[in-house]
Amino acid sequence: MQEFFKGVLGRIIQDVKEYGVAAVAVALYTVAVNLIFHAFCPLIIFCGFPCPGCGVSRATACFITGRWQQAWQMNPVVFPIMLCAAYFCLMRYLLGRKVKGMKVLAAIIMVLLAVVYCIRMYLYFPERVPYVYTEANVLAHVFPFYQQILHEWGIVW
Repeated sequence: MQEFFKGVLGRIIQDVKEYGVAAVAVALYTVAVNLIFHAFCPLIIFCGFPCPGCGVSRATACFITGRWQQAWQMNPVVFPIMLCAAYFCLMRYLLGRKVKGMKVLAAIIMVLLAVVYCIRMYLYFPERVPYVYTEANVLAHVFPFYQQILHEWGIVW
């Protein structure tokens, strides 16, 4: 049993060494953009529109804390994402095997995110959070006519 835990810990340490810099970069990005823009999503920051992954971070927090109905409302794709994460952790860390099929699973998740996004943008934009337009965005700041064009096209009012 002790060898099992040594193997699991060894694989975790190996991944932290290999991907730790990327994780720190993401953490620094998160802190920086939240301090500067009060948002996390690059699409919202840049153009003011929610992205296909909108709500996944909050849904993940809800899922982890057992608030599954709220997780579903935030973004239902969090459920297949969590299944994929569990599969990855089981294969990689607990069983020490090569994780097969993750590219296909990631592609399926991307398609699901796009489908849910299109449906929710059609049903809820721009009246239901988080599917709202954020006026404080880079394009609106750099190009004063940006919001006027969006208003004229009937995208936002």
